[in-house]
Amino acid sequence: MQDFRNVDWGPDEAKNDPNLPGYFVATPEFSEIEEGNIRYIIGRKGTGKTAIVEKIKQRVSKDAMGFHSNLSLRNFPVQEFRELRDKGFRDKAQFVSIWSFLIYIEIAKIISKDNGATSQDDADELRKFLLENGLNTESGFASTVNILRKSDAKVKVSTSWLDGEASKGTQSQFTTPVHYQKIVDKIEELIKNNESSSEYWLFIDELDEGFRAGDQNLRLLLLGLLRAVEDTSLSLKSANIKYRPLVALRSDIFDRLEDNDLNKLDDYIFRLHWTSREEKDTYALKLIADARIKNSIPALGNSPQAWEEIVDNLNVPSFTTSVWAFMASRTYDRPRDIIKFLKSCRKHSPSGVLSFDAVKMAEDTYSDWLYREIRDEIHSYLPCWRESLQCISRIGYGRFNGAELYKEFRSDRTIAKWLTEEQKEPEDLAETLFDFGVLGIYDGRWLFKYKDEDLAWNPTSELIVHFGLCKKLRVTRSRSSN
Repeated sequence: MQDFRNVDWGPDEAKNDPNLPGYFVATPEFSEIEEGNIRYIIGRKGTGKTAIVEKIKQRVSKDAMGFHSNLSLRNFPVQEFRELRDKGFRDKAQFVSIWSFLIYIEIAKIISKDNGATSQDDADELRKFLLENGLNTESGFASTVNILRKSDAKVKVSTSWLDGEASKGTQSQFTTPVHYQKIVDKIEELIKNNESSSEYWLFIDELDEGFRAGDQNLRLLLLGLLRAVEDTSLSLKSANIKYRPLVALRSDIFDRLEDNDLNKLDDYIFRLHWTSREEKDTYALKLIADARIKNSIPALGNSPQAWEEIVDNLNVPSFTTSVWAFMASRTYDRPRDIIKFLKSCRKHSPSGVLSFDAVKMAEDTYSDWLYREIRDEIHSYLPCWRESLQCISRIGYGRFNGAELYKEFRSDRTIAKWLTEEQKEPEDLAETLFDFGVLGIYDGRWLFKYKDEDLAWNPTSELIVHFGLCKKLRVTRSRSSN
């Protein structure tokens, strides 16, 4: 047996994790992502979307022929951005031009730094345009938005851009102010005229920042971004550059965008899911644990059973089959969950072996953390989330009839007020808890939507609380367990 305490499970967040390359687990789709054939990663919070982005970003950062830019809505000037929309449109189209302009500016910056770009005249033209308008900084998207707002959405261009003439050498004078929308096609043309063997990556992550369910403006902003990513990808497909946009977006946000154009993205989408079975298929959550064990304990580098080398399954109770089965049933089949649970076990393993007793002692700490994770996901959809979970605690059991829960909802003053204001029924509130995996359906089996996205809600069903939340909510698994 190996010492469980010697395993470095890594930070909770993959962003800026220097050890990620040592224990990154690539699914079969990863090579397609690196080739640019997949450009949208959709998955629940904690499934590893950012880890994929970070793994590629770290590789590109070390490659002399790799360039990248980043976009997130964290600290992004959203209000100023909205003022730059095309007011001639009412739907998502109002944001497509400004997103396309911002994307092309980032690509232009990359070309201006790429010594391997072969069309020097066009590259020089882009450099002069960026310099003249103060866009040649490393500040990225937010800086471009602020510059456009200060200039009333206008940029200085050469008259040759407007006349449709080619500009050569240093003769071009960027003095004519025009609205940015009028030159999107010209910048695209100059980008297309370049050839390079370098990779131009655009990483788009943290799009849930400031997200509020029902925010129509943010919905249109995100739809416009997806449309601009797709438009620029298709436009530059025939160009001799390797443009690689990569968008990471939470599935609960993506699936609620509700737009007919989203179906057109299907060929380029990877929905990130993991399985928690003991058997190790290519999407097995156990591979995540194995990789981190091997990275910390070199002696297990070639072992196909790294997990078994740190865990003691001898004293597992009859209601579960193994330590892994017990732990996995308390997760949402997400890497972040299982890693957090394992980290919580460390202080309860003084012998250096991961035992069932250690896992049981760590369950309180882990359940408290999982509760906060659910809060972060659900609060924008359900402002009375805390009161809703308190109703489950008042029932006291992890398995009950739906009618029992609906009665508790109606008796809670905060929930009753919300139901009236939103013109909702208690069944609607329970369905939201079902959508996020707080509740599942029990029919002799426990069925949760995170395991089957097509699982339909049935308001008359017997309901079951997710095992990972039972400790925090202080409920026993069922009345029969008492």
